[in-house]
Amino acid sequence: MVISLEPKIIEIKQETPTIKTIRVGLNQKLDFKPGQYMMMELETGYEEDIRPLSISSSPTEDFLMFSTKTSQSSFKQKLHNLKAGDKIKIKGPMGVFILKEDAKSIIFLGGGIGITPFRDMIKFATDKKLPIKLTLLYSNRNPDEICYRNEWIVMEKQNPNLKVINTITDETSNWAGRKGRIDEKMIREFCDDFENTLFYTCGPSAMVDAMINLLNSMNVPNQNVRKEVFAGY
Repeated sequence: MVISLEPKIIEIKQETPTIKTIRVGLNQKLDFKPGQYMMMELETGYEEDIRPLSISSSPTEDFLMFSTKTSQSSFKQKLHNLKAGDKIKIKGPMGVFILKEDAKSIIFLGGGIGITPFRDMIKFATDKKLPIKLTLLYSNRNPDEICYRNEWIVMEKQNPNLKVINTITDETSNWAGRKGRIDEKMIREFCDDFENTLFYTCGPSAMVDAMINLLNSMNVPNQNVRKEVFAGY
Protein backbone atom coordinates (compact mmCIF):
# COMPACT_ATOMS: atom_id res chain seq x y z
CA MET A 1 0.00 0.00 0.00
CA VAL A 2 1.31 3.44 -0.97
CA ILE A 3 1.30 5.94 1.90
CA SER A 4 2.57 9.49 2.46
CA LEU A 5 4.99 10.27 5.28
CA GLU A 6 6.76 13.34 6.66
CA PRO A 7 9.53 11.83 8.78
CA LYS A 8 12.42 13.66 10.44
CA ILE A 9 16.01 13.17 9.43
CA ILE A 10 17.91 11.48 12.26
CA GLU A 11 21.38 11.26 10.69
CA ILE A 12 23.33 12.44 7.67
CA LYS A 13 26.57 10.67 6.80
CA GLN A 14 29.22 11.33 4.17
CA GLU A 15 29.35 7.80 2.75
CA THR A 16 32.03 8.49 0.10
CA PRO A 17 33.51 11.74 -1.27
CA THR A 18 30.52 12.02 -3.65
CA ILE A 19 27.75 10.10 -1.85
CA LYS A 20 25.70 11.12 1.18
CA THR A 21 23.46 8.84 3.23
CA ILE A 22 20.34 10.17 4.92
CA ARG A 23 18.56 8.22 7.65
CA VAL A 24 15.02 9.14 8.66
CA GLY A 25 12.94 7.94 11.56
CA LEU A 26 9.73 6.01 10.97
CA ASN A 27 6.77 7.60 12.75
CA GLN A 28 4.41 4.90 11.48
CA LYS A 29 4.57 1.39 10.07
CA LEU A 30 5.85 1.09 6.51
CA ASP A 31 5.57 -2.26 4.76
CA PHE A 32 7.92 -2.52 1.83
CA LYS A 33 9.80 -5.16 -0.10
CA PRO A 34 13.62 -5.18 -0.33
CA GLY A 35 14.52 -3.26 -3.50
CA GLN A 36 11.60 -0.84 -3.65
CA TYR A 37 11.83 2.96 -3.78
CA MET A 38 10.08 6.04 -2.43
CA MET A 39 9.11 9.29 -4.12
CA MET A 40 10.68 12.26 -2.33
CA GLU A 41 9.39 15.82 -2.62
CA LEU A 42 11.61 18.80 -1.84
CA GLU A 43 10.73 22.49 -2.04
CA THR A 44 13.30 23.85 -4.47
CA GLY A 45 11.16 26.32 -6.42
CA TYR A 46 10.37 23.82 -9.17
CA GLU A 47 7.07 21.95 -9.35
CA GLU A 48 8.75 18.87 -10.78
CA ASP A 49 11.09 18.34 -7.83
CA ILE A 50 9.57 15.03 -6.86
CA ARG A 51 12.09 12.26 -7.48
CA PRO A 52 12.37 8.50 -6.94
CA LEU A 53 15.01 7.33 -4.46
CA SER A 54 15.79 3.68 -3.82
CA ILE A 55 15.42 2.56 -0.22
CA SER A 56 18.83 1.35 0.90
CA SER A 57 17.72 0.23 4.35
CA SER A 58 16.16 -3.18 4.95
CA PRO A 59 12.62 -3.80 6.24
CA THR A 60 14.40 -5.42 9.21
CA GLU A 61 15.77 -2.02 10.30
CA ASP A 62 13.84 0.60 12.28
CA PHE A 63 14.68 3.53 10.00
CA LEU A 64 14.60 4.44 6.32
CA MET A 65 17.87 5.11 4.55
CA PHE A 66 18.61 6.79 1.22
CA SER A 67 22.03 7.28 -0.34
CA THR A 68 22.48 9.70 -3.24
CA LYS A 69 25.30 11.04 -5.35
CA THR A 70 25.99 14.75 -5.41
CA SER A 71 25.13 16.80 -8.51
CA GLN A 72 24.38 20.41 -9.45
CA SER A 73 20.63 19.83 -9.80
CA SER A 74 18.36 21.90 -7.56
CA PHE A 75 16.93 18.71 -6.07
CA LYS A 76 20.31 17.25 -5.09
CA GLN A 77 21.58 20.60 -3.82
CA LYS A 78 18.54 20.92 -1.57
CA LEU A 79 18.75 17.30 -0.45
CA HIS A 80 22.41 17.46 0.46
CA ASN A 81 21.95 20.69 2.42
CA LEU A 82 19.38 19.14 4.75
CA LYS A 83 20.37 18.50 8.35
CA ALA A 84 19.32 16.29 11.24
CA GLY A 85 15.92 17.36 12.55
CA ASP A 86 14.61 18.53 9.18
CA LYS A 87 11.46 16.94 7.81
CA ILE A 88 11.06 15.48 4.32
CA LYS A 89 8.02 14.40 2.34
CA ILE A 90 8.06 10.88 0.96
CA LYS A 91 5.46 8.64 -0.67
CA GLY A 92 5.59 4.93 -1.34
CA PRO A 93 6.72 2.21 -1.42
CA MET A 94 6.82 1.61 -5.16
CA GLY A 95 8.56 -0.61 -7.69
CA VAL A 96 8.84 -4.26 -8.71
CA PHE A 97 12.64 -4.55 -8.62
CA ILE A 98 12.50 -6.68 -5.49
CA LEU A 99 14.36 -9.55 -3.90
CA LYS A 100 13.09 -13.02 -4.82
CA GLU A 101 13.23 -14.54 -1.38
CA ASP A 102 13.00 -18.17 -2.55
CA ALA A 103 15.78 -17.87 -5.15
CA LYS A 104 18.57 -20.43 -5.12
CA SER A 105 21.36 -18.11 -6.25
CA ILE A 106 21.57 -14.37 -7.04
CA ILE A 107 24.37 -12.35 -8.60
CA PHE A 108 24.16 -8.58 -8.15
CA LEU A 109 25.93 -6.50 -10.81
CA GLY A 110 26.37 -2.99 -9.44
CA GLY A 111 28.29 0.16 -10.15
CA GLY A 112 28.62 3.37 -8.15
CA ILE A 113 25.38 4.63 -6.62
CA GLY A 114 23.49 1.74 -8.27
CA ILE A 115 24.38 -0.23 -5.16
CA THR A 116 21.57 1.21 -3.02
CA PRO A 117 18.78 -1.37 -3.56
CA PHE A 118 21.37 -4.15 -3.29
CA ARG A 119 22.32 -2.99 0.19
CA ASP A 120 18.61 -3.27 1.08
CA MET A 121 18.26 -6.77 -0.39
CA ILE A 122 21.51 -8.16 1.02
CA LYS A 123 20.91 -6.75 4.50
CA PHE A 124 17.41 -8.28 4.51
CA ALA A 125 18.65 -11.70 3.37
CA THR A 126 21.40 -11.58 6.00
CA ASP A 127 19.10 -10.57 8.86
CA LYS A 128 16.49 -13.16 7.86
CA LYS A 129 19.15 -15.84 7.33
CA LEU A 130 17.72 -16.69 3.92
CA PRO A 131 19.50 -19.69 2.31
CA ILE A 132 20.27 -17.83 -0.92
CA LYS A 133 23.75 -17.89 -2.42
CA LEU A 134 24.47 -14.16 -2.86
CA THR A 135 27.33 -12.72 -4.91
CA LEU A 136 27.87 -8.98 -5.26
CA LEU A 137 30.12 -7.80 -8.09
CA TYR A 138 30.57 -4.10 -7.39
CA SER A 139 32.48 -1.82 -9.75
CA ASN A 140 33.83 1.64 -8.89
CA ARG A 141 36.35 4.00 -10.45
CA ASN A 142 38.50 4.16 -7.32
CA PRO A 143 38.48 2.60 -3.82
CA ASP A 144 37.27 5.80 -2.13
CA GLU A 145 33.95 5.46 -3.99
CA ILE A 146 33.07 2.02 -2.62
CA CYS A 147 29.74 2.69 -0.92
CA TYR A 148 28.99 0.85 2.37
CA ARG A 149 32.52 -0.50 2.29
CA ASN A 150 32.72 -1.40 5.98
CA GLU A 151 29.18 -2.77 6.02
CA TRP A 152 30.02 -5.36 3.37
CA ILE A 153 32.82 -6.69 5.59
CA VAL A 154 30.41 -7.05 8.52
CA MET A 155 27.67 -8.69 6.44
CA GLU A 156 30.10 -11.18 4.90
CA LYS A 157 31.04 -12.28 8.43
CA GLN A 158 27.36 -12.58 9.40
CA ASN A 159 26.22 -14.35 6.24
CA PRO A 160 28.14 -17.46 5.09
CA ASN A 161 26.17 -17.38 1.81
CA LEU A 162 27.42 -13.89 0.85
CA LYS A 163 30.47 -13.05 -1.27
CA VAL A 164 31.34 -9.41 -2.04
CA ILE A 165 33.76 -8.64 -4.86
CA ASN A 166 34.92 -5.04 -5.26
CA THR A 167 36.58 -4.22 -8.56
CA ILE A 168 38.26 -0.90 -9.43
CA THR A 169 38.32 0.43 -12.98
CA ASP A 170 41.13 2.99 -12.53
CA GLU A 171 44.18 0.89 -13.26
CA THR A 172 46.46 3.57 -11.73
CA SER A 173 44.74 3.55 -8.33
CA ASN A 174 46.52 2.27 -5.24
CA TRP A 175 44.33 -0.82 -4.87
CA ALA A 176 45.64 -4.27 -4.07
CA GLY A 177 42.36 -5.97 -4.92
CA ARG A 178 40.65 -6.83 -8.17
CA LYS A 179 40.78 -4.33 -11.04
CA GLY A 180 38.85 -3.94 -14.29
CA ARG A 181 35.24 -3.74 -15.36
CA ILE A 182 32.73 -6.52 -14.74
CA ASP A 183 33.09 -8.90 -17.69
CA GLU A 184 32.20 -12.41 -18.76
CA LYS A 185 35.29 -13.93 -17.17
CA MET A 186 34.47 -12.38 -13.81
CA ILE A 187 30.84 -13.54 -13.90
CA ARG A 188 31.79 -17.08 -14.91
CA GLU A 189 34.30 -17.19 -12.05
CA PHE A 190 31.42 -16.99 -9.61
CA CYS A 191 28.63 -18.66 -11.55
CA ASP A 192 28.50 -21.89 -13.55
CA ASP A 193 24.72 -22.42 -13.46
CA PHE A 194 22.88 -19.73 -15.39
CA GLU A 195 19.61 -21.67 -15.35
CA ASN A 196 19.31 -21.48 -11.55
CA THR A 197 20.83 -18.03 -10.98
CA LEU A 198 19.07 -14.68 -11.01
CA PHE A 199 20.99 -11.62 -12.14
CA TYR A 200 20.12 -8.19 -10.78
CA THR A 201 21.70 -5.09 -12.31
CA CYS A 202 21.13 -1.50 -11.28
CA GLY A 203 22.61 1.92 -12.00
CA PRO A 204 22.88 4.53 -14.75
CA SER A 205 21.41 3.52 -18.12
CA ALA A 206 24.80 3.05 -19.82
CA MET A 207 26.00 0.67 -17.12
CA VAL A 208 22.73 -1.29 -17.04
CA ASP A 209 22.65 -1.56 -20.84
CA ALA A 210 26.23 -2.86 -20.84
CA MET A 211 25.37 -5.52 -18.25
CA ILE A 212 22.22 -6.58 -20.10
CA ASN A 213 24.14 -6.88 -23.38
CA LEU A 214 26.85 -8.88 -21.62
CA LEU A 215 24.35 -11.30 -20.08
CA ASN A 216 22.58 -11.68 -23.45
CA SER A 217 25.88 -12.54 -25.12
CA MET A 218 26.42 -15.20 -22.45
CA ASN A 219 22.98 -16.72 -23.22
CA VAL A 220 21.62 -16.04 -19.75
CA PRO A 221 17.84 -16.70 -19.92
CA ASN A 222 15.91 -13.42 -20.15
CA GLN A 223 13.58 -14.47 -17.34
CA ASN A 224 16.60 -14.69 -15.03
CA VAL A 225 17.58 -11.02 -15.50
CA ARG A 226 16.15 -8.14 -13.43
CA LYS A 227 17.10 -4.50 -14.02
CA GLU A 228 16.56 -1.04 -12.53
CA VAL A 229 17.75 2.11 -14.31
CA PHE A 230 18.63 5.22 -12.31
CA ALA A 231 17.66 8.58 -13.79
CA GLY A 232 20.41 11.16 -13.92
CA TYR A 233 19.31 14.09 -11.76
